[in-house]
Amino acid sequence: MPRRSRRETVKPVKKKSHLKAFFISLLVFLALISAGGYFGYQYVQSSLLPVDANSKEYVTVQIPEGSNVQEIGSILEHSGVIKHGVIFAFYAKYKNYSDLKAGYYNLQKSMSTEDIIKELQKGGTAEPQEPSLADLTIPEGYTIEQIAQTVGQLKGEFKEPLTADAFLAKVQDDNFISQEIAKYPNLLESLPKKESGVRYRLEGFLFPATYSIKESTTLDSLIDEMLAAMDKTLAPHYSTIKSKNLTVNELLTIASLVEKEGAKTEDRKLIAGVFYNRLNLGIPLQSNIAILYAQGKLGQKISLADDAGIDTSINSPYNVYTNLGLMPGPVDSPSQDAIEASINQTKSENLYFVANVTDGKVYYAVTQEEHDRNVAEHVNSKLAQNGGSN
Repeated sequence: MPRRSRRETVKPVKKKSHLKAFFISLLVFLALISAGGYFGYQYVQSSLLPVDANSKEYVTVQIPEGSNVQEIGSILEHSGVIKHGVIFAFYAKYKNYSDLKAGYYNLQKSMSTEDIIKELQKGGTAEPQEPSLADLTIPEGYTIEQIAQTVGQLKGEFKEPLTADAFLAKVQDDNFISQEIAKYPNLLESLPKKESGVRYRLEGFLFPATYSIKESTTLDSLIDEMLAAMDKTLAPHYSTIKSKNLTVNELLTIASLVEKEGAKTEDRKLIAGVFYNRLNLGIPLQSNIAILYAQGKLGQKISLADDAGIDTSINSPYNVYTNLGLMPGPVDSPSQDAIEASINQTKSENLYFVANVTDGKVYYAVTQEEHDRNVAEHVNSKLAQNGGSN
């Protein structure tokens, strides 16, 4: 009896022990699965983040033609711009990014996987390019002083300081200007002389566009690039300008007024026609734009009352109310549209124009009497209504 009793008491204990062990193992297994899923998700998410969020370094990467997404991931990983090529490939497939393009790219370790994919979708260059550190956008109609201020706002570590003062000094550097005249004879042959009373000899010759600023960019290279852009823009028109008995300086001078006086292409062509008519008849151009430039106010916000009451007796070579003919040079950097409107002007008998101060619509006239009526209706009446405010 005692031995049977011991056997009977041992068996139930053994069953409970096995059952408990089974449940413990099951719980541990489920926990591992859960933990593995969590940590696996975190691992993938971490792999998609930048390699070094604080890095400013650029890495030139070549993606060969015909590379598949796995090969691209491997190239990027070996270049050090992503953490894991395999995860990159799986991510690109999961997101259905199938339009990754070949070429040379300047990538950064501070870019996320998503950022890098966006760059690869844009397409690379056929040859390696120096990385762009910033974009410099020069709006159409900017004066040299406005361009200088825009340059001075650039942020980055460049080969030399790109400040507004340094820019203004460079555009007045006679040695530099002489070098550029030799380099771009068609563009700069008629550049105004200092003795003409011109404020900046290169005013109007720097083409308004967006320029890439690189680590190697200097003031010389930047201004040269702007001149090259203007030379390229005018290249198809040099023979036409010459056939009109105009110098490039004269054409750009007219275009700089057209740039500010009209907003639409058709108006610009009509306004250019008015200026040519007045020049041919020996009538002063009478443009407030030139007066504002003489006063150093062009580009500033001017009230309607100030514009209407502008001092047309100012002693300046830019006073085209008291002086016949053109100013010594342009007053701003005209756009391609203003340039082409000034080359292909619309011919008419108009000698006057005025814009409605409310909607900007331009009204033209052949006689002074007709023009006076337009001014009274579209300018003076509006000034009376709003008290001369903007």
